[in-house]
Amino acid sequence: MKYWKTVTALLIMPLAFYFNWTEFYFAIIFLIWSIQGIRTHTASFLDNIHKEENPFLFWVINMTWIILSILSLVYSETVINWYYGI
Repeated sequence: MKYWKTVTALLIMPLAFYFNWTEFYFAIIFLIWSIQGIRTHTASFLDNIHKEENPFLFWVINMTWIILSILSLVYSETVINWYYGI
């Protein structure tokens, strides 16, 4: 299946909302977006930004995704509960 990642993310999304794992879910999504953007040299945020055309904006978008991912994981109740064994 060509779009298995998209289908998997769409199937997991309702579970993330039901179990209140939204911070953790979106942290992973942001991280995947940044990794894919760096691999393909294209960042997507309302428009597709190509690294060759606008490297500054490309890196700002990807760094934003990475920072949001880290912050979402750090402040995620799911991760905090797992870390402290609650």
